[in-house]
Amino acid sequence: MGNLNRQIKKYNVIISKLIEIILKLKKEQQVKLLKYAEELLIEDKRSSVRKACQIPVNYATQNQIYTDHIKDISKSGLFIETKKPLSVGERIVMSFNMNGYDHPFKIKGEIVHTNRFGAGIAYKEISSYVADMIGSLVERIKD
Repeated sequence: MGNLNRQIKKYNVIISKLIEIILKLKKEQQVKLLKYAEELLIEDKRSSVRKACQIPVNYATQNQIYTDHIKDISKSGLFIETKKPLSVGERIVMSFNMNGYDHPFKIKGEIVHTNRFGAGIAYKEISSYVADMIGSLVERIKD
């Protein structure tokens, strides 16, 4: 506990200001702030570099077929920009075309997080060949 107390004292001014601001927010705003903070933690845990893009994607859940855009992509997953009601843990099948490839990628995935902008998808049951192709594609995308 000694180390924790030192950290609290060190950031006491910042923490007290944050708490003061949070207490002034409406409940809905507090929930949004919490989700944003959780998203920041998820970003820190990413193992693969993500590259921004605007790739049209068709995808299907158990109940519906959608068309939206991939906002960023990596060797291990992607983010679909959407307003559709998707749920964490839901399985999806995606299909999208990439420059330089004759056939569309057809990939299974699982929704690992959602926010007001869309859904983060982790690839599931992806062959190492397809993962390598996506990896080389990601490397070619300019920052």
